[in-house]
Amino acid sequence: MDEALPATPLTRRLLAGVGAPFERTPPGEAAAVALRCFGVTATSIARLATERDDTFRLAVPGDAHGYVLKISAPGDDPAEIGLPGAAIAHAAARDDSLPLQQFVPPLTLSPTHGGRAVRLLRYLPGSLLSEVDPSPTDWRAVGRMLGRLTDALADFDHPAADRWLAWDLARLAELSELVPVIEGEDRRRAVGDLLSELSAETLPALHLTPRQVVHNDFHGGNLVVQSNAPDFITGILDFGDIVRSHRAADLAVAMSYAAPSLRASDPWAPAIALASGYRERVTLSDAESVLVPHLVLGRLAQRLLLASWLVTSRPENAEYTSRNLESTWRQLVSLRQSPLPTGGARQ
Repeated sequence: MDEALPATPLTRRLLAGVGAPFERTPPGEAAAVALRCFGVTATSIARLATERDDTFRLAVPGDAHGYVLKISAPGDDPAEIGLPGAAIAHAAARDDSLPLQQFVPPLTLSPTHGGRAVRLLRYLPGSLLSEVDPSPTDWRAVGRMLGRLTDALADFDHPAADRWLAWDLARLAELSELVPVIEGEDRRRAVGDLLSELSAETLPALHLTPRQVVHNDFHGGNLVVQSNAPDFITGILDFGDIVRSHRAADLAVAMSYAAPSLRASDPWAPAIALASGYRERVTLSDAESVLVPHLVLGRLAQRLLLASWLVTSRPENAEYTSRNLESTWRQLVSLRQSPLPTGGARQ
């Protein structure tokens, strides 16, 4: 039994796989895995920081871009490991112009390393959205791309789609037990009050809205961009948090990373631009739209809760999991002090 986990069974089940510690694969060993499983010889290999698996970028001869090697965490459910690849294949079949990473076929069926699943993907070149200063037009392009992906996944199904996932916004109320791990009495009170508000009306109403498989992590670190590209977005990364949830929640997740522009006169303006692009591809009901701004606040609270818990329970990875705690808090304060968009996600 992991003593770092909360006592409540529901919360324990949600958090059991979040950032669980394991022995990391050394880069040299990972390079040998790439050669054995995919026939790829790496001239250099660099670890990429992640929450729950081993991920490496590989440079190879004669290829300007290279590959990304992923070695799953020990104990990961095989069905869940296959979910992202199945979703990417389905989305590509529905919309072949979506900028999705390509999986490299292995030399053997279901390659593993020490019992852990191994996958190799093509590296997508370009800058990350988080590294640039998007204009309102760019934010609309982000929303439009999310809408296209939502469309492409609308009829996708998979045995693992209904998995328990702590990052599923629909399960936010089940994380209330984590409030005490947030540092600072003022912050604990603010997040606790917000959870109470959302649990009273927003989350029950969310459960009555349409569900489908969604990306669930459409943020600047998972989007490759090129300013001169027709669609601005040239790569969609990391389907690791994919789950069957609510469209309104998925949009709110993306908006939560756009909304808190502390330099803007209206902190909600970038998020509203994103939502306007999304609505070009996906029609939300009034019931969904009115929930979205509240869910944006909920996502920020979710990030504070889970990151704070990871810092205290998995100190060996605290440098990575704590990196956005302060900015997330500032973002939440900024949005809480600003009027919610009167039209929800319809402005």
